[in-house]
Amino acid sequence: MIFVTVGMHNQGFERLIEKCDILAGQIEDKMIMQKGSTSYCPRNAEYFDFASNEEFLKLIIQSSTVITHDGAGSILNCLLNKKRTIVVPRLKEYNECRYDNKLDLALELHKMNKIHLVTDLDLLTPELIREAKAANSDQFENNLLINIKKYIKK
Repeated sequence: MIFVTVGMHNQGFERLIEKCDILAGQIEDKMIMQKGSTSYCPRNAEYFDFASNEEFLKLIIQSSTVITHDGAGSILNCLLNKKRTIVVPRLKEYNECRYDNKLDLALELHKMNKIHLVTDLDLLTPELIREAKAANSDQFENNLLINIKKYIKK
């Protein structure tokens, strides 16, 4: 199952949800989308607006791959659960956020080969999803995650 999340932001993420709806019609995997404040309603996938933290984590755990916005909480939950993660940042130019997004976290994780970073939605393709699914999930365990887990347990 592919889980798509746009987080708890009060601005929609039309580009991502519309693109993933198209992809849902092109791939065999089931897709479930958390669309948040996005007005577009997918036709090719199950969807909901918001969920509790427990329900959100359950969907991450059940998924093979997560396509997410660039929120630190969403990315961290994916990495802590060793999920293959495709990150699509929200951009001010599309009214998806109110700030100029520097992509610091996403860029650093992309350099470390921990996520797939997609800044051009034309590059979010069925082939990329297949590539992400095929990646070895063991690569997501690293010193950063180990240190975060230790910190959380304190």
